[in-house]
Amino acid sequence: MNGRRLRILMLSLVFCAPAANAQDLPELLTLPVLLRLVAERSPRLAAERVGVDAAQADLVTAGALPNPTVSYGRMRPSSGPNTLFEGNRQQQAGVEFPLLIAGQRGARVETAEQGVLGARARVSLAGSELALRAADLFTGLQAAQDKTEVLAEAHAEFEHAAGLIAGRLEGGMASRYDFARVEIEVAAIAVRLADARADAAEKSAGLASLLGAAGWRPRAAGELAATGLAQDLPGLRAALKSGNPQILAARRDEDTARAAVRRAELERWPVPVLSLGRAWTNEPFGAANFIGVSTEVPLFDSRQGQLSKAQADLRAAERRREALEAEAEVELARLVDALEQRRAALERFERKVDLRSPALRQMAEDAYRLGRGTVLELIDAARTRVDARITGIDLRAFAVQQELRIRALTGALGG
Repeated sequence: MNGRRLRILMLSLVFCAPAANAQDLPELLTLPVLLRLVAERSPRLAAERVGVDAAQADLVTAGALPNPTVSYGRMRPSSGPNTLFEGNRQQQAGVEFPLLIAGQRGARVETAEQGVLGARARVSLAGSELALRAADLFTGLQAAQDKTEVLAEAHAEFEHAAGLIAGRLEGGMASRYDFARVEIEVAAIAVRLADARADAAEKSAGLASLLGAAGWRPRAAGELAATGLAQDLPGLRAALKSGNPQILAARRDEDTARAAVRRAELERWPVPVLSLGRAWTNEPFGAANFIGVSTEVPLFDSRQGQLSKAQADLRAAERRREALEAEAEVELARLVDALEQRRAALERFERKVDLRSPALRQMAEDAYRLGRGTVLELIDAARTRVDARITGIDLRAFAVQQELRIRALTGALGG
């Protein structure tokens, strides 16, 4: 199957494959369940698996023996005396067998087998990339849901403050500026709440898109918290070398290219053809058997160009693999360092800031009621608590996403 036909078939699977039934999908998701659903139901991953089928078809083709050639002919004298044979006509039949005595068939099979392994490695790579995309969306959905909850509480708090100021305004103990100022803050927090809800809806729709389930709008279950990935850089580097999907796919491509070089070397040998035949005449009858061998003489075309191309492909595959290994090690060190910084920032923040303490809010309300504080202090206290909680959510989300990227880089996430 050529590359153009394969691309057309893969695109047809992506766009024509039946969408996942939203009724069969859970409305409340955990990350392990999501990763399993992506591996089982993703249309993009299903399209990638077609490449394995195509590679297996190439393996069948490579293992097939060359077909024999059967010939038949007859001759009749047309003029003059019978100088070629006695009789009024001669018939002959023959069969030719190409002989792959130089090991071409084994080399073709080996190349095709490496192609199958390479196709499977590319499926694993695609699965890992989709898993990371799904995990990122899931983490973003968790963060958006948490922010929605915080901002909904803050909106209710600001509306409570607006009611408090409205009561004081009726009693002549507050100014219209105070009331207008808190109304502006209520409107501002409502906008932030709407943005958080829109962000959650976008992340949920993104998860539905990964599974091709148009009507599915899942919610994320569980607490947004880091998994405590060990920051053992030597151990992570060992896992990187043995489990990184990109590196594994590059190694498979290198093995395929190496097998292609061996195949090109053997394909340079001419393929001899064994011929068996029989000829006979009629009136009078006479017969003769024939056996012979023919072969190509590589006088003008020694197929050096095919070998040189295969060798160049091998060198390119080796360079790609080396580049990926070097880049992956640098990226791993960067992610581990960034994770350490994120964790330290989150620890310092949680140690110094009590996100759920109502003391600040209560002190601000009491001071305002007693006339010891202004409406700006009341608003500032509420806004500070909201911003602190949102900051805590962002820090946790960043730490979780760093861990997910490290897991994906070492092949421990999915695929």
